[in-house]
Formats: sequence, C-alpha cells, structure tokens
Amino acid sequence: PVFLHEEAIYLHEGAQYHVDRLDWEEKKAYVRPVKVDYWTDADRAASVSILDAFADRPGAMGAAHGEVQVTSLATVFKKIRFHTHETVGLGPIDLPQVDLHTTSYWTTVAPELEARFSRLELQAGLQGLAHALRHVASVFLMCDPRDLGTATQVRCPGTGLPTVFVYDVFPGGVGLSPRLFDRHAEVLEAAAEMVSGCECLAGCPSCVGAMVENGMEAKRVAADLARGVRVLAA
Repeated sequence: PVFLHEEAIYLHEGAQYHVDRLDWEEKKAYVRPVKVDYWTDADRAASVSILDAFADRPGAMGAAHGEVQVTSLATVFKKIRFHTHETVGLGPIDLPQVDLHTTSYWTTVAPELEARFSRLELQAGLQGLAHALRHVASVFLMCDPRDLGTATQVRCPGTGLPTVFVYDVFPGGVGLSPRLFDRHAEVLEAAAEMVSGCECLAGCPSCVGAMVENGMEAKRVAADLARGVRVLAA
C-alpha cells in the first residue's frame, strides 16, 4: 500500500517505474519504466491495540511486550522533487486497511515524566523517539529496520499512558519483541545517544525523522524521554 499504489514511482534496482494500475484483489501491479525528477512518499496511519501483555517493567520509561493488533491504512501520497525536496504534487490512496496480528515491545511514559512536557512537545518527542528506537533496535537485533514497525499514542487505551510501540512486521512475530524487552535500558540509552549526538541543530531525518515542524522540540524531548530525564533527576 505504501510503495505500489496507483501513480507511485516504484524503485527497483535503481530504475524508476510508474504504477499505472494496482489490482489489489489479484495482487498485481502494472508498471512502466520512466525517468522523472521526483519520487513518491506515502503517509500511513497505524494504530495498535494491545491484546495480551506477557511481561511488564515499571519505571520513568516503563517497558512491556506482548501480542498486539496493528491496523494500518495508507492515506495520501506526495510527489517530492529530487535535490530540492519540494512537494510538486499529491493525491489520495484508495486501498483497504491492513490488519496485522503480531508481537510488540512498547515503552510508556510515567505521569511524573509526562508532566514535564506540553502535549505538542510530547507528541513530537514520541515520534522522534519512535524513529530512533526503530533504527537502534535493528542494530541490537541484527535485523533490517524494515523488519520493525513503530506507532505512537499520546494516550494509549491499553496502557493509559503515552506509549511508543516497536513491533514485528511479520504475522505472529518472530521473537524480536522479547529481546527488546530484555535489553530495554540499553536500547533507550542508545537511542538517547543517537539523538543527542547528532550534529544537527533542530532535528533531522537521521535522528528524529523527517519532521519539519517542532524539530527542536522533537530532538530535545526525544532525548529527555529516552533518558527518563535521568530517571527524573534521581
């Protein structure tokens, strides 16, 4: 849904292909080779519902893992020009939602830590932290970042707290989530070092993802969350 929707530019072995038609029922995409000066990027809305928590660990940044249901929906796509990164077009994506039953690791923000940030700061920080955790976790797990999905909720119905999910993108899970739970403290510290150690001033795609607005807040708050503001300043 993100890469092969109609009007997408699909990249394969360095070549560009325009998706003329997508037959969702038959699972076939009809493409033609093109040479254009833009690529397409799709927005995907994902929500996570906790089905069963296998284990949890409280703290300023709590940890848990268990079974979840991930519902995702590709909504719109943008045409982005090479080099300048300006948006030169956009359009809707008309595809059904995708449901995934898998396993996930998640970390929660304790109320004492949450109270230090405004809602907008917290939202930006959670998104930045999710981006960092996905890439750091792939190093700890020795897997591709694309083997992991992330979702954030400022108020998660299942935990009642601000929550970041890092889940297996494979149906049923393949054992990645328990390993993240076991190394929770190490993963968070590595994420904090990745974000705060980046040489950018206001957040960038390398540390907190491609966020234009609230970049400074995302970088600062993501690092503070990952460190639990040093466990609430001890």
